[in-house]
Amino acid sequence: MSWESISCWLDGHPGIAAWAQALGSLVALAVAIGVAWWQGRQSRILFQDQINHSAEDARLHRIASLRATVEVAEIAAERVIGTARRMSDIISEGSAGRYLDALDAAAVWLAKLPIYELPGAFVARDVQSIGMLADRMARVLERISAEGRLSEDNYKSLCGISDAAEKAAQKASSFADQYTGGTDVIRAVDL
Repeated sequence: MSWESISCWLDGHPGIAAWAQALGSLVALAVAIGVAWWQGRQSRILFQDQINHSAEDARLHRIASLRATVEVAEIAAERVIGTARRMSDIISEGSAGRYLDALDAAAVWLAKLPIYELPGAFVARDVQSIGMLADRMARVLERISAEGRLSEDNYKSLCGISDAAEKAAQKASSFADQYTGGTDVIRAVDL
Protein backbone atom coordinates (compact mmCIF):
# COMPACT_ATOMS: atom_id res chain seq x y z
CA MET A 1 0.00 0.00 0.00
CA SER A 2 1.50 3.29 -1.06
CA TRP A 3 0.95 6.81 0.07
CA GLU A 4 -0.86 7.64 -3.18
CA SER A 5 -3.48 4.97 -2.65
CA ILE A 6 -4.07 6.15 0.92
CA SER A 7 -4.38 9.73 -0.32
CA CYS A 8 -6.91 8.71 -2.96
CA TRP A 9 -8.93 6.74 -0.45
CA LEU A 10 -9.02 9.75 1.94
CA ASP A 11 -10.09 12.05 -0.89
CA GLY A 12 -12.91 9.68 -1.66
CA HIS A 13 -14.20 9.82 1.96
CA PRO A 14 -14.47 13.47 3.00
CA GLY A 15 -16.00 12.79 6.50
CA ILE A 16 -13.03 10.72 7.68
CA ALA A 17 -11.11 13.79 8.89
CA ALA A 18 -13.98 14.77 11.19
CA TRP A 19 -14.10 11.22 12.59
CA ALA A 20 -10.33 11.18 13.10
CA GLN A 21 -10.53 14.50 14.90
CA ALA A 22 -13.39 13.27 17.11
CA LEU A 23 -11.56 10.06 17.92
CA GLY A 24 -8.37 12.00 18.68
CA SER A 25 -10.30 14.32 20.99
CA LEU A 26 -11.76 11.36 22.87
CA VAL A 27 -8.32 9.75 23.26
CA ALA A 28 -6.84 13.06 24.47
CA LEU A 29 -9.72 13.47 26.95
CA ALA A 30 -9.23 9.90 28.25
CA VAL A 31 -5.48 10.48 28.61
CA ALA A 32 -6.08 13.78 30.48
CA ILE A 33 -8.57 12.11 32.86
CA GLY A 34 -6.20 9.17 33.39
CA VAL A 35 -3.24 11.44 34.15
CA ALA A 36 -5.31 13.53 36.59
CA TRP A 37 -6.59 10.35 38.33
CA TRP A 38 -3.05 8.91 38.56
CA GLN A 39 -1.66 12.18 39.97
CA GLY A 40 -4.48 12.37 42.52
CA ARG A 41 -3.84 8.77 43.56
CA GLN A 42 -0.11 9.41 43.92
CA SER A 43 -0.86 12.55 45.95
CA ARG A 44 -3.15 10.60 48.31
CA ILE A 45 -0.52 7.88 48.72
CA LEU A 46 2.18 10.47 49.54
CA PHE A 47 -0.15 12.25 51.97
CA GLN A 48 -0.98 8.97 53.74
CA ASP A 49 2.72 8.13 53.92
CA GLN A 50 3.38 11.52 55.54
CA ILE A 51 0.60 10.94 58.06
CA ASN A 52 1.93 7.45 58.85
CA HIS A 53 5.47 8.79 59.19
CA SER A 54 4.32 11.58 61.53
CA ALA A 55 2.31 9.11 63.61
CA GLU A 56 5.31 6.77 63.88
CA ASP A 57 7.57 9.68 64.89
CA ALA A 58 5.07 10.70 67.58
CA ARG A 59 4.83 7.10 68.82
CA LEU A 60 8.61 6.79 69.06
CA HIS A 61 8.80 10.16 70.81
CA ARG A 62 6.23 9.01 73.41
CA ILE A 63 8.26 5.85 74.06
CA ALA A 64 11.56 7.75 74.33
CA SER A 65 10.05 10.40 76.61
CA LEU A 66 8.54 7.78 78.88
CA ARG A 67 11.72 5.74 79.06
CA ALA A 68 13.87 8.80 79.80
CA THR A 69 11.52 9.87 82.58
CA VAL A 70 11.42 6.39 84.06
CA GLU A 71 15.24 6.20 83.94
CA VAL A 72 15.48 9.43 85.95
CA ALA A 73 12.92 8.01 88.41
CA GLU A 74 14.93 4.77 88.68
CA ILE A 75 18.08 6.75 89.48
CA ALA A 76 16.22 8.69 92.15
CA ALA A 77 14.75 5.48 93.57
CA GLU A 78 18.23 3.92 93.67
CA ARG A 79 19.45 6.93 95.64
CA VAL A 80 16.60 6.54 98.12
CA ILE A 81 17.15 2.79 98.48
CA GLY A 82 20.93 3.15 98.63
CA THR A 83 20.67 5.79 101.33
CA ALA A 84 18.46 3.53 103.43
CA ARG A 85 20.82 0.58 103.02
CA ARG A 86 23.91 2.61 103.87
CA MET A 87 22.41 4.48 106.81
CA SER A 88 24.70 2.91 109.43
CA ASP A 89 27.76 3.89 107.32
CA ILE A 90 26.36 7.38 106.80
CA ILE A 91 25.96 7.86 110.53
CA SER A 92 29.42 6.52 111.36
CA GLU A 93 31.14 8.48 108.55
CA GLY A 94 29.17 11.66 109.20
CA SER A 95 28.48 11.97 105.46
CA ALA A 96 24.79 12.88 105.70
CA GLY A 97 25.30 16.17 103.87
CA ARG A 98 26.47 14.46 100.69
CA TYR A 99 23.46 12.14 100.71
CA LEU A 100 21.11 15.01 101.50
CA ASP A 101 22.36 16.89 98.46
CA ALA A 102 21.86 13.82 96.25
CA LEU A 103 18.35 13.22 97.57
CA ASP A 104 17.40 16.89 97.19
CA ALA A 105 18.74 16.88 93.63
CA ALA A 106 16.74 13.74 92.83
CA ALA A 107 13.56 15.32 94.20
CA VAL A 108 14.19 18.49 92.16
CA TRP A 109 14.84 16.48 88.96
CA LEU A 110 11.60 14.60 89.34
CA ALA A 111 9.63 17.73 90.22
CA LYS A 112 10.75 19.37 86.96
CA LEU A 113 9.79 16.46 84.71
CA PRO A 114 6.57 16.84 82.69
CA ILE A 115 5.09 13.72 84.27
CA TYR A 116 1.48 14.66 83.57
CA GLU A 117 2.17 14.49 79.85
CA LEU A 118 3.37 10.90 80.15
CA PRO A 119 1.25 8.11 78.77
CA GLY A 120 -0.21 6.28 81.72
CA ALA A 121 -1.59 8.04 84.77
CA PHE A 122 -0.24 5.35 87.06
CA VAL A 123 3.33 5.70 85.83
CA ALA A 124 3.06 9.45 86.41
CA ARG A 125 1.88 8.72 89.93
CA ASP A 126 4.77 6.31 90.50
CA VAL A 127 7.34 8.84 89.26
CA GLN A 128 5.82 11.54 91.45
CA SER A 129 5.83 9.15 94.42
CA ILE A 130 9.52 8.49 93.97
CA GLY A 131 10.15 12.24 94.08
CA MET A 132 8.14 12.57 97.26
CA LEU A 133 9.94 9.57 98.77
CA ALA A 134 13.32 11.16 97.99
CA ASP A 135 12.17 14.27 99.80
CA ARG A 136 10.91 12.21 102.77
CA MET A 137 14.19 10.29 102.88
CA ALA A 138 16.07 13.58 103.02
CA ARG A 139 13.94 14.71 105.98
CA VAL A 140 14.56 11.40 107.80
CA LEU A 141 18.26 11.73 107.09
CA GLU A 142 18.20 15.25 108.57
CA ARG A 143 16.52 13.91 111.72
CA ILE A 144 19.05 11.09 112.03
CA SER A 145 21.92 13.50 111.46
CA ALA A 146 20.57 15.85 114.13
CA GLU A 147 20.04 13.03 116.63
CA GLY A 148 23.34 11.35 115.78
CA ARG A 149 21.81 7.90 115.95
CA LEU A 150 19.26 5.67 114.27
CA SER A 151 16.13 5.53 116.45
CA GLU A 152 13.42 2.88 116.12
CA ASP A 153 11.00 5.37 114.48
CA ASN A 154 13.64 6.52 112.00
CA TYR A 155 14.51 2.90 111.19
CA LYS A 156 10.84 2.11 110.47
CA SER A 157 10.61 5.23 108.30
CA LEU A 158 13.72 4.19 106.37
CA CYS A 159 12.36 0.71 105.72
CA GLY A 160 8.95 2.01 104.62
CA ILE A 161 10.40 4.67 102.34
CA SER A 162 12.90 2.24 100.82
CA ASP A 163 10.24 -0.42 100.16
CA ALA A 164 7.83 2.12 98.67
CA ALA A 165 10.54 3.53 96.38
CA GLU A 166 11.46 0.05 95.19
CA LYS A 167 7.82 -0.84 94.42
CA ALA A 168 7.17 2.45 92.61
CA ALA A 169 10.34 2.04 90.52
CA GLN A 170 9.41 -1.54 89.62
CA LYS A 171 5.90 -0.53 88.55
CA ALA A 172 7.17 2.40 86.46
CA SER A 173 9.86 0.22 84.84
CA SER A 174 7.37 -2.53 84.11
CA PHE A 175 5.00 -0.09 82.42
CA ALA A 176 7.82 1.46 80.39
CA ASP A 177 9.02 -1.98 79.26
CA GLN A 178 5.53 -2.96 78.08
CA TYR A 179 4.53 0.37 76.54
CA THR A 180 4.38 0.25 72.75
CA GLY A 181 3.73 3.93 72.14
CA GLY A 182 -0.02 3.77 71.72
CA THR A 183 -2.37 6.58 72.67
CA ASP A 184 -4.91 4.25 74.26
CA VAL A 185 -3.60 4.81 77.80
CA ILE A 186 -4.98 7.44 80.12
CA ARG A 187 -2.72 10.36 80.87
CA ALA A 188 -2.86 12.03 84.26
CA VAL A 189 -3.72 15.31 82.54
CA ASP A 190 -6.87 13.65 81.11
CA LEU A 191 -8.22 12.61 84.51
